[in-house]
Amino acid sequence: IPKSEFYEKMNYKQEEPSKVVDSGKSIASGILKGLSYVGGLPGDLERLTTYLPFESAKKTGGFDYGQPGNDESFGKSTTGRYIFPSSKQVQDYLVKGEEKLSKKLGIDPALEEAFEFTPETTTGKYLQTATEFASPGIASKSKIARDVATKVGFGGGLLFQGAEDLSGSSGVATGVTTPAMLLASMFARPNTASRLASDALQDVSDAEIKTAKLLEQTAKDMDINLMPGEVFDNKNIRNLTRDVVSSEKGSPIIYSAAKDRRDQVMKAAEKQADLISSAPESQRKVFDLIKDTSQKAIKDAKIERTITAQKAGYKVSNNQKIKESQVFNVINKIDEQLKTLPNNSPNKIKLNQLKNQLIAKRVKVKGQKKLKIIPETNINKLDSTFKQFRDDYRATQKGTGSPDRYIDTQLGGKLFTNTEDGILDILNKELRTNKSYAKANDQFAKLSNDLVDVVEKNVLALSKNNVSPTTIKSFIFDSGKNNVSDINKTFAILNKTNPEASIQIANIYFRNALNQSFKMTKQGDDLTQGFKLIDTIAGTGQQRKNFMAVIDNVAKAKNVNPQELKVGFEKMINVLERTGRVANLNNPGFDGAGKASKSVLKDVAMMKTFNPMVRLATKWGEFKSGRAWEELANVFVQDESVDALIDLAKTNPESKRAALTVLNIVDFSQGLQSEPLTQEDIRQLELESQ
Repeated sequence: IPKSEFYEKMNYKQEEPSKVVDSGKSIASGILKGLSYVGGLPGDLERLTTYLPFESAKKTGGFDYGQPGNDESFGKSTTGRYIFPSSKQVQDYLVKGEEKLSKKLGIDPALEEAFEFTPETTTGKYLQTATEFASPGIASKSKIARDVATKVGFGGGLLFQGAEDLSGSSGVATGVTTPAMLLASMFARPNTASRLASDALQDVSDAEIKTAKLLEQTAKDMDINLMPGEVFDNKNIRNLTRDVVSSEKGSPIIYSAAKDRRDQVMKAAEKQADLISSAPESQRKVFDLIKDTSQKAIKDAKIERTITAQKAGYKVSNNQKIKESQVFNVINKIDEQLKTLPNNSPNKIKLNQLKNQLIAKRVKVKGQKKLKIIPETNINKLDSTFKQFRDDYRATQKGTGSPDRYIDTQLGGKLFTNTEDGILDILNKELRTNKSYAKANDQFAKLSNDLVDVVEKNVLALSKNNVSPTTIKSFIFDSGKNNVSDINKTFAILNKTNPEASIQIANIYFRNALNQSFKMTKQGDDLTQGFKLIDTIAGTGQQRKNFMAVIDNVAKAKNVNPQELKVGFEKMINVLERTGRVANLNNPGFDGAGKASKSVLKDVAMMKTFNPMVRLATKWGEFKSGRAWEELANVFVQDESVDALIDLAKTNPESKRAALTVLNIVDFSQGLQSEPLTQEDIRQLELESQ
């Protein structure tokens, strides 16, 4: 009996005990006793066989079993031998071991006081019994098994103590508590949920689990909670997540946890956007900056080409000439082509214009009506004429030439031919007979190909007056047109001219993609908008490579560590691309019409049977199914949902059943062996105290 009750019966007044101190000691005592019951379970079960009515039950394997309650040494009784020690013997063994250790260390032993502690308050008494019943559950293998077993045990302990106080008998308390704990254990086993989790994780490797955990933690660092169906690539887990989201019991839990995801994703994406640059006050100013930078890059390339070519001997002396006969070769070719054209042909006018530019002057000759032609032999002047008509023809082909300098395909075919015997082909050959001219033109052509053409190819579209987000997307980020090499060339050119233009190209592109992906929808917030953003900027492997190349060049323009900047964007992409994995996340809940129809059919079928077991089985099945979805949903929304799912899967019905079975056996055996003091015992104590 509690010490306070004994003192009351003895008419002995004592100081009111501290509830806090008493409760603490009661809990510690209960935990230690409960754990010792696990070690002493085999021995306690041996001793319980003496309650059986069959004599054969008391003799097994040649051992004579004694009566419980005797003072026994370890593993033995005064009337025979036990195979296993009882829990009381385990306690005595621990106490003796601690005493020996305490003497060596010079400290006071505490186990004996804990095992023998009797609470002085009602609260302490209930806490001690509850923790005694709950502590065996700590020995369970997994976290979820421990949680369930300790909760069932704690509740059973409270019920046992209450029943014992009312009845005065531990046997009655055991009779009340045991069926209650068995019923609680039955409801505590999430058979369906654990089986579903176990089946989904059946073929998942440790490497996949590790990857999922890392991704879950990355998302958590962004304040985004991903579900197992999003961090795992395994289709079984994704399908299970989809079914939980679609279930009646699971959907409210999932939706409540995910309803703020749009804002969380938007916040994470904007944080990355700010690492590129702050949102521009005026996009038009940014577009002007990009256009001006591109135009300057092209102009600088042409200036560099001219300077480099001149250093290499491009500028031919103005007094160098070719022979008149060489120029006449070109003029004669023009005359041949003029004969093939009608008088009113625009191409005839154009050819005459070319011919006139190849003539220095016309002079009168005595006795002749026709003026004599003196051809232009100055190389620089002839070169200017050549470039004028060549460039006009190229501009016409590109669609950028002016109407007054238009050269159609027919005339172009007369100027240049595949056999290189066109009018300008011949002029070029005659000019190249001069070694200085040939060397200068070769150098100029090389610089044009290696420098100017490269610059124009990469930034020409950005130098126009109509620069827009579409222009930027198409010219830089279109994976069908550009690759990482193209992007690096473009940004290298822009970074050399004006690094801010490089930064703003990436800034405009990413923020525009962000705005387009997070549009308002008629159905309300779209919880998969993070996926839409990543689909826009990194929907394919090449797009992702292109985008990361842009971020790499932004880092160079900002003069920061490229790896640090890229890691943040890599993590964002890895997380946000998962937010579209659960297809029905935007439509959680249940199909009202479908479920109503099924309910009607089921109710009609139920009306046709009067078998109560059928009705009970149907209701029980509905309960188990709903409970499974609810438990899985609660697992999916946890911060460490991967670990929670693994715990649930590992704690299959068999292992949880084992934990609860051991708990119930331990508590049942202790209940039978903890009969309280009887009135006769109290009277005997009174006599001894006197």
